[in-house]
Amino acid sequence: MQSLGRGAAGRVGACRKKLNDLGRAWARGRGGAKNELKSDLEAWGVEAPQRLQQPSHNIIWPENAQAFEVFRDCASQWRYITPVGAAPVPTGIERTALASSMQMLGIDDTRDTLKRVQHIEAGALAVMRE
Repeated sequence: MQSLGRGAAGRVGACRKKLNDLGRAWARGRGGAKNELKSDLEAWGVEAPQRLQQPSHNIIWPENAQAFEVFRDCASQWRYITPVGAAPVPTGIERTALASSMQMLGIDDTRDTLKRVQHIEAGALAVMRE
């Protein structure tokens, strides 16, 4: 699996963008899994924006498949803060859930996988906070 560290400097930017785009696609309901954001919004009585209701598909590159598997496994483990008088704001996925998921899935390179998941998460958060 390709590392995101300095040794892969030629492809780091492209890999991060692909992962970020994957998170954005997931948050828009195109990640191949049930759209947790849409169901969370509906549970709070908030109507989901149109961009979350447009079906499509997204290609997951082989080097990112394991990270996306962990991300999807933890898709119901988002942490939110609720400002006074405002809607809940997502802050990220619970790190204990990520560690547990990686252990249960038997992932050896947890550091690289965590970095990849964080890039997917960043893309998803960008859409969730729009």
